[in-house]
Amino acid sequence: MRVLLVRPRVLNAITIFGALDCEPLELEYLSAACQAAGHQVRIYDGIVTFRPYTRVVAEFQPDVVAVTGYLTQEREMEAYVRLAKQTCPSCVTVIGGVHAQLCWQRLTFPAVDYLYRSESTAGFTELLSALERLDVPAGIPGLCRRQGNSWTAEPYKPCDINALPLPDRSGWADCANWFHYFDWPKLSTMKTSVSCPYSCTFCYGRHLHGGHYQARAISLVLDELAEVPGEIVFFVDSDFLLDEERIQAFLTGVRARGIRKQYLCYARADFIAAHPALMAELKEVGFAALLVGLEALGGDRLETWDKGTTQAVNQRCIQVLQESGLDCVALLIADPGFTKQEFKQLYRWVKQMGLRYSSVQILTPLPATPYYDQQAEALTVTDFSQFDLNHLVVEPTHMTRRQFMRRHRWTLLRLFLLGRRRGAYRFVTLRYCATMLIRWIRRTCTLT
Repeated sequence: MRVLLVRPRVLNAITIFGALDCEPLELEYLSAACQAAGHQVRIYDGIVTFRPYTRVVAEFQPDVVAVTGYLTQEREMEAYVRLAKQTCPSCVTVIGGVHAQLCWQRLTFPAVDYLYRSESTAGFTELLSALERLDVPAGIPGLCRRQGNSWTAEPYKPCDINALPLPDRSGWADCANWFHYFDWPKLSTMKTSVSCPYSCTFCYGRHLHGGHYQARAISLVLDELAEVPGEIVFFVDSDFLLDEERIQAFLTGVRARGIRKQYLCYARADFIAAHPALMAELKEVGFAALLVGLEALGGDRLETWDKGTTQAVNQRCIQVLQESGLDCVALLIADPGFTKQEFKQLYRWVKQMGLRYSSVQILTPLPATPYYDQQAEALTVTDFSQFDLNHLVVEPTHMTRRQFMRRHRWTLLRLFLLGRRRGAYRFVTLRYCATMLIRWIRRTCTLT
């Protein structure tokens, strides 16, 4: 069968700036599995291509179009499956990914035939086999199927992620200039675990994979790492640094195999603070920066959000990273309950702690989180494209919406300029900005 795997193109302030783009890893997993099963596969990545989507569909004439996306891309996912049906009426359409796993009932658009909620590539190829035989797919865990005017849903069952194939990165080299995280260009992406064992009230990570945290075998991680293209690897697990024994096995394996790369990963402040010697070892094997959810300055909010850390732990974390020579990418949250003074306090704290990289996201009630349930009646926005942690979706407490957003934007600008003075964000040059502008114009002209 001809299978078109699609990552939608979304044009907003973040994607236009292009500072945080990664390869379409989940589609690369599916591509590898589909090719192994004998299917003809093409990936349409809206982030890196200027080719009109409908032209690609018309030329390829896919039997199946599978679209992935996050909650902020609902509108785009609907448009892509609708355009696929209009351009190639005989094709079967499927929507999958994180948002489908958590909120599939929101994605039952008229042009959608199936919703697939599992990370299992075997289940997806089983669906393709059934379609090829003209059978009705049945018994595939996590598959939702349109049946007349209603939907039937097979129960979700966590798969064994050790059974996943190595991703098909054959197209990475052609697109490498698009993939980077701030000052780390030509980025490759790896995932070594699913879900999260922690229960922060504002994060849906814990609820993925049926709420069952699973880490891949280190031997498999090392096998994939040895084949990953590029010199910089971003581990996109919710938290790569959880188990000291596992990390030591990773470090031993990297040294034994002579793998020399730079690494980025997410990590918790309490783990970092408690393992200074391990941080020094991470620096020795190539880790460059850790993305740390510091979230709040005060302990009250950390406790309310069930973060499990304190302000003292956060400060100790930063000290350990600085002593180890690792950059701390501080991930902070602006609560809608912020006062004007708290925005100023946040900036002063970042400056005082000597941080170079920091971001401030607006606390947003994301579906499938306890915080969403608490705030459901207070939501002022129903369009999920606004749930990007960069917009207000509830009313602020101490300011008007305009005042809050102005304070937030001004804080972001000040933190950026502070980071520049300290040697960060080196990628932002006049040439880079011109390139991003040209890319934005070209993509805007070829949306469909």
